[in-house]
Amino acid sequence: MRKLVLCVALSSALVAGCSPSPPSSEATPATAHASGDAAADNAFSLLSRRYLDEGLALSPVSATSIGEHRYDGDIDDLSATGRQASLDFTRKLLTELDAIDASRLSRDNQVDAQILRNTLQYALWDTEILQSWAWDPQVYSSLAGGAIYSLMAREFAPMPERLASATARIEKLPALFAQARANLDPARVPKIHAETVARQNAGVLVLLDTFITPNADQLSGEARSRLDAAVTALRAAVGEHQKWLDGTLVPNAKGDFRIGAQRYDEKLKFSLNASLSRDEIRSRAEAALTDIREQMYQAAKVVLKDRPGAVATPDAPSEAQRQQAIEAALEFAYAQKPARNEVVDFAKKTLEHATAFTREHDLVTVPDDPVKIILMPEFQRGVAVAYCDS
Repeated sequence: MRKLVLCVALSSALVAGCSPSPPSSEATPATAHASGDAAADNAFSLLSRRYLDEGLALSPVSATSIGEHRYDGDIDDLSATGRQASLDFTRKLLTELDAIDASRLSRDNQVDAQILRNTLQYALWDTEILQSWAWDPQVYSSLAGGAIYSLMAREFAPMPERLASATARIEKLPALFAQARANLDPARVPKIHAETVARQNAGVLVLLDTFITPNADQLSGEARSRLDAAVTALRAAVGEHQKWLDGTLVPNAKGDFRIGAQRYDEKLKFSLNASLSRDEIRSRAEAALTDIREQMYQAAKVVLKDRPGAVATPDAPSEAQRQQAIEAALEFAYAQKPARNEVVDFAKKTLEHATAFTREHDLVTVPDDPVKIILMPEFQRGVAVAYCDS
């Protein structure tokens, strides 16, 4: 849960700048000023730094993934004790945030304070009300895979240093699997979640075979012996967990993946950090769909123009004519798709061409850091067809 909440906090800061809805007037006074009271701003700055420092300590895997490496040898504690520590930390920060007069903050800090408040309230709601730790096994599989992947997928430190951190985490993963078995209530777990995680579980071993064992020779002596022992223990723990997934969780998973209208609305408000209702979002989406389909139809007219046997593309089409033209144009695109075993190479070449075109025409500044096209790690497969890890 801490991983989810901390990621929300960091992404919300990016979303706030482009959100169509300003922060709630409840938390952002109408008398906002660009510059605020120095004492209030300083108090909020200290509170924000504590949130990042202490919050990331409670979510080490997320910390690694965003570039904070002080906790690379630790993993999140999802036991009852660990969850309580997170709750205590969150409530304490929320109380201290409430003690700061938002009207005295600078406009920038008022926005940040609203983001932080939403994040803290979301953390409490997720742990106490939604209780994903009790019914979503993906929480644990994602954490287990991310604990290794976040260390090894990026070369932020020399390999021996990352292997040492990986060793410490690998030693702790059997306890995480035990926490999953203790926390999850099969009667509340949706069948699709259970089946997905049962297929993902072996992905942890793929990470070992991809990143850890091929590089193990870079350690020697006690460090190498410790790594070997940790890997052996983890292989056994993954096998034990697989037996529980297949023999206990999947057969007894009776939960509903739908969380209900009330909780959905509450989660939606937290996720968006805005008060848009489902009806408002649907209305915007339907309007966008109409606009996009018209753009697709206009593109289809260009594609189909002068092609023998092409369907009609009148200026004022019926919905059926619009759909028929769009499908016909898409068929031409489908004909150019790469074979299944050529998709990755095709994507790499497409990226090269797009990057070169963007730089040549100076459309935007392209960072020098490499962008890699890779297969989705096995531990993340099952709930999406593509992903972006940045």
